[in-house]
Amino acid sequence: MAAQRWHSVTLALIAAGTIPLPAAQTAQAARRPPCAELVTGTGDELHPEGIAYDPNENRFLIGSVTRGTVSTVRPDGSARTVVKDPKLITTMGLTVDARRGRLLAVNGDIGIADGSTPETNGKTAGLGIYDLRTGRQIRYVDLGALDPQRPHFGNDVALAPDGTAYVTDSRSGAIYRVPVHGNPTVLVRDDRLMPAGAGNGANGIVLHPKEFLLVAHSSGRTLWRIPLHKPETLAQVTTNESPGALDGLLLSNHNTLDGIDNTRTNTRLLRLTTTDDWKTATVKTQIPWPDPAPTTMARGRCGTYVLTGRLDLLLSGTRSKEFRLRALRF
Repeated sequence: MAAQRWHSVTLALIAAGTIPLPAAQTAQAARRPPCAELVTGTGDELHPEGIAYDPNENRFLIGSVTRGTVSTVRPDGSARTVVKDPKLITTMGLTVDARRGRLLAVNGDIGIADGSTPETNGKTAGLGIYDLRTGRQIRYVDLGALDPQRPHFGNDVALAPDGTAYVTDSRSGAIYRVPVHGNPTVLVRDDRLMPAGAGNGANGIVLHPKEFLLVAHSSGRTLWRIPLHKPETLAQVTTNESPGALDGLLLSNHNTLDGIDNTRTNTRLLRLTTTDDWKTATVKTQIPWPDPAPTTMARGRCGTYVLTGRLDLLLSGTRSKEFRLRALRF
């Protein structure tokens, strides 16, 4: 306890400028670019849907609906390819396993990627695992092969401290479990996680520290709670109002969840809170979002940034080189 108090006091004194930082740390801080409210990015018509933050290199990584690549975003907003794997058709959700030096990318196909084929369109759910520094493939896991009779669309991924990944399939109603070593399994498959009419079923996903998943159901306008140890007891989170067509999710703390409502006529960012471990939740704050069709968000050195990959243009038949990262300020 005494060590903890001393650590806190030391940090406070450093923040106040009473204890000077070592010269090397001061120089490093000086080299850091200032925190931008908006980064207007440019790429090779990437139309990114997923974003992750790499704390080892202080950089954001983005996927590509059209190219099936993963790129790093430079300070000037330009994109540089770090993963180009022929296995990947549309790169969706991304996450960084900084401890193990891994980058995880979900693979899907909705028929608008350069590499889409009749054999893969609506039939693809996979997870590519890559060396975070070099982009070299470590492993590719074909998740759709676990249930080949159903349609598939791999969407998002959440990472556990032990390196286990949990992946949503927006078409089959499945959540997959992919350990660091060993074979993948279906954690749960439930018709209630399948699409409700048009659109996606299970979409954005986060892992709560108390070992349950929170999963957005976009077309059903619902949020689901799935215990890892009894996934068959999954239940809809009761909310005080509809959370809308939830896409990307991000936990701010144990009791606060940020979500992107991608309802076309009312795009907004939501902050939900709970007092009972997400059996129920309240939409506490909501703000209209100025950028069209935001999808996912990631927390970096300068706070949380929301990605807009101009999917509004892509889905209407027009390709664009632009993407945007905008700071989220509730």
